Amino acid sequence: MTDRRTACIVGLLSFMLAAGTIHLTSDGRDIATVWPANAVVLAALLDRRPGAWTGLLGAGYLAGVAANAVTRGFGAGPLLFGACNLLELCVAASLLRPALEGGDRGAPGAGLLAAPAVVGRFIVVCGLVAPVLSGLGGAATARLLFGQDLATAFGTWVLSDGLGLLIFTPFFLAVLRGDYGRCFASQDWRQRAEAAGLQVLTAAAAYGVFFVAARPLLFALFGPVMLVTFRIGRLGTKAAVMVVAVIGTIATLRGQGPIAAITPDPHEQAALFQGFLAFLLLTCLPVAAALAARGARFAALSQSAEALRERGAELARIAATDGLTGVLNRTAFRETATAAMQASHAPPSLIAIDLDLFKQVNDRHGHRVGDRALVHLVAVLRAGLREPDAIGRIGGDEFLVLLPGTDPDRAESVAERLREALRRAPLALDDGTPLLLSMSCGVAGHRPGMAFDDLVHAADTALYGAKRARQESRPRYDSRTRRAGLIGRA
Repeated sequence: MTDRRTACIVGLLSFMLAAGTIHLTSDGRDIATVWPANAVVLAALLDRRPGAWTGLLGAGYLAGVAANAVTRGFGAGPLLFGACNLLELCVAASLLRPALEGGDRGAPGAGLLAAPAVVGRFIVVCGLVAPVLSGLGGAATARLLFGQDLATAFGTWVLSDGLGLLIFTPFFLAVLRGDYGRCFASQDWRQRAEAAGLQVLTAAAAYGVFFVAARPLLFALFGPVMLVTFRIGRLGTKAAVMVVAVIGTIATLRGQGPIAAITPDPHEQAALFQGFLAFLLLTCLPVAAALAARGARFAALSQSAEALRERGAELARIAATDGLTGVLNRTAFRETATAAMQASHAPPSLIAIDLDLFKQVNDRHGHRVGDRALVHLVAVLRAGLREPDAIGRIGGDEFLVLLPGTDPDRAESVAERLREALRRAPLALDDGTPLLLSMSCGVAGHRPGMAFDDLVHAADTALYGAKRARQESRPRYDSRTRRAGLIGRA
């Protein structure tokens, strides 16, 4: 929503509330005993950065002046009352803004009433400081222009403005920020049904207290509202108090309910009812804030624990992984192979691998290319192996491949396929020159009673036998000799 559109909506709503409360609670000359109009503007100010306040303050000032002019007539009074309201809004917004900036604006209902300490700041600023400062000018205006008693005018102004800000600002702020919409969207149908049911329960209790009960039973409303507080939180509390406010206002204006039974004076009724709503709201909100703060701490602890678990898993992975190639290191490979040897019904096989002439690759092209050759070898191996197969780097250019549930004949076929895949995938150097790589393999199958070191020794023996056979057969090299010389079996 654009700032201009927001200012228009806020100004219109403020005008309607101001004109309505002046008409219902004032004779046109004295100060209205109910004043929720400033709460709308204050909520909008708290929802915007200070740089966007000018338009909202202007809309609030014009709304107040227009409402006073329509109900009291044109003159200096509306202009001065509007200036006093403007002062009140500036003071309240400036003092409450740090509380919002310290809260999480993205969480539903957070910021203004996010913690008990912030609730206390809200009560002091809106219930005392801002109304008292604006009330000095408002009472002086009422005295000079309308002949009201100064003390009475001041007391009425502070009471009506303070209670109006305390009761209505949290609700309007939640509405303007879209907290109710986000909360509704984040809930499943059970949570929505529970929230609706609790608000209906609050409405039923309020109807009973204001329209049915023959005795003053205002205390009976604390039960359902507190239940809403525990089950739904701050947003539910604000909405429940608004439900009570609407039902109670209708009953009081019709001369029914406990407020009307206490006094017939409309001014006293308005003050008493607002005081009750403020007491109800400010009794439940600190509880809701404390519950929310505890929930936030629990969520933070859960996130910290999850982060520690992830960090631990990452450290465990790093400790078990070869830093260059990303395959298992010797210790981790031993644990994996030992588990496979103990748990598998079909015995595993092991392939011992090393790159042929790897020292020459390092000497001729440098260790950087040698490292790339090892990484390239691992990539070829991974592409040709199954998900349960494991690769481990034992040292230098020596690798082991574990094939769970694979007999030696099948393992030899796998080794030949991997050797052929490496031959068909040369490593491209920086200048584009292909570097042909080859590897020698030794295959050994696990036998009952054989330990891990025994299996590795058997595969190494087969590997060295393959290398030796290749060296001995090099003068009479042919394709059959090459195959026999590159894969050995124990």
